[in-house]
Amino acid sequence: MIAGGPKGERIDEIDITTDYDEVGRAVDELNRAVEEYNEAFLDRDRHPYSGRIDAAAKELRDVCAS
Repeated sequence: MIAGGPKGERIDEIDITTDYDEVGRAVDELNRAVEEYNEAFLDRDRHPYSGRIDAAAKELRDVCAS
């Protein structure tokens, strides 16, 4: 039980996954963006697009800051 928790609820019965799900999705999107950038670079693209990395990093920052 959680000390001082609401109605003595067990910690595993409290839904605390929402924020972590958002962080997980943001991290996954950032990883995909980096993978695509690296693939483009390895395919000899001299100017791979980094905008998705920037957008995904901003989303991760916003999720973590909220």
